[in-house]
Amino acid sequence: MPQENILVNDIITDHRERMLNLKKYYPFFKLSEVSFSWYKEGIYDSLDMGYILMAVLRFFIEENNFKERDVTYPEYAAFMSRCIRRDFKLNPPQGDMSILVDYIFDKLKNDGKPFIFHYFDPVDRKKKISRVRLIDSRIEDGTVWYSVSPEGIEFYLDTKEIKDESRISIEQILLEKMIQSKDFKGGTDVVRRINKEVDRLWLKKNQVMGLLSADIFSGLEAYEDFFNTGIKWFDEEQKLFVKNSELIDAAQRRAEADKGSDDYGSYLKITGEIYQLDTELKIAMNNHLKLLSACTQLEIMADEMVKRAKLGRLRPSFDFRNALSMAMKRDDITLLGALVRPVMGLKINKTFGVARIEDVLTYRPGREDKPELIENAAVENIVYDDELEDERIRANYSALIKLLLSLLKRRQSFDLRTLNELAGKIFGDALFENGDYYSFLVHLSQKKEYSFEADRHVMETFLDEIFHDCVEKPEYAQYLGMKFILESAAPDEDELVPGNGFTISNIHFRVE
Repeated sequence: MPQENILVNDIITDHRERMLNLKKYYPFFKLSEVSFSWYKEGIYDSLDMGYILMAVLRFFIEENNFKERDVTYPEYAAFMSRCIRRDFKLNPPQGDMSILVDYIFDKLKNDGKPFIFHYFDPVDRKKKISRVRLIDSRIEDGTVWYSVSPEGIEFYLDTKEIKDESRISIEQILLEKMIQSKDFKGGTDVVRRINKEVDRLWLKKNQVMGLLSADIFSGLEAYEDFFNTGIKWFDEEQKLFVKNSELIDAAQRRAEADKGSDDYGSYLKITGEIYQLDTELKIAMNNHLKLLSACTQLEIMADEMVKRAKLGRLRPSFDFRNALSMAMKRDDITLLGALVRPVMGLKINKTFGVARIEDVLTYRPGREDKPELIENAAVENIVYDDELEDERIRANYSALIKLLLSLLKRRQSFDLRTLNELAGKIFGDALFENGDYYSFLVHLSQKKEYSFEADRHVMETFLDEIFHDCVEKPEYAQYLGMKFILESAAPDEDELVPGNGFTISNIHFRVE
């Protein structure tokens, strides 16, 4: 039965995600069906639309992301004309070339409409439509500017196993595009792929270290390949990390600025996606810095291993003590020639190159060599946003726990309406607009009985951890040993509306 459930989940539940992953390939196969046999009686039938599409995508990625500028139609037309002449060995007249280039661009843009991808959704039991564009456009100052879409970048990256380029840099280019298009959820998936790439490089580093220990020659080859294909882009990757982090901060500020114009639910969704993306990116940046430190240590260890290997190979080549001992045993002094002969061939006379005379005459030494001052910069402890959120929640929950215990000690029993009235007087009406208050009630309702004891070690919920922390503080000492019970409201009892439109059921508290 469990295997059958897994099978059903793979077929039905995951089908929508698989189709949405496939949609980025749909325009390529649709464009591959385009024929040029209509033009000039088929003399340009050798043109391949699949190749042209990949060339144009690479051109747009170069201009949009590496040079950070959008493309105008004349720039595309110039590139496409060169591509047709160079790669297909065709040289049509200028008028024919203009018509041909324009026809190709209309096909790539699908005449300004998105490519329509149809698929069946077994969860909703109906056919759905997904739209995808490869090239986006915008009008600014009377000029139409074109850029590659996030789907176009993702499709281009998926068609090649990147070895000669930094996969992390390429993925960050896609991340930048998704942040700018406000696709924060898709950006989170991209950052997770970056984390997987960092993990792959980490495993590769460990393999290189193992090879260096076992076989210095194979290890050196793997070491050079590792640094030439995976590590040499660290500086560029760090710059892109910083750039994307700044884009996320800007997106957060825009979301805060637009809070009043959007509905509250939409605001919470956007800020939640931005927060998740920011957290994933900080994890990726931290892992990336750890990898850089580990690779620096690997470089030092590799130099030491090579040095030891050279000395190890030199000693068996010629042992001076062994040579002298062998000459004495054989009573043959001519064997000592092996010691003297390499020295006798040295070139003692040295010459000074004429080309260096001018360098000596023009050399101007500095008056005073000033030592470089190296200051040890203090390492700042990074405090992540989730740590600040956790600290705020624990502080708010602790204050509410103290209010609840003090009220129980005075009255022995009361309901949530009484707690709300007292909390409103102490903390103000702003309390009922704070989500921490309602999440506290949700956590509190997870259990029916609570015991405020110092020797209690079993913590079943998140709130139990905060109870345990409060027990150790002096201001809670008067409540030690207190036990209380939560009882749900009767079905006919009125619900409470504390503020901001929230409705909650009443709860009765009673000391056991």
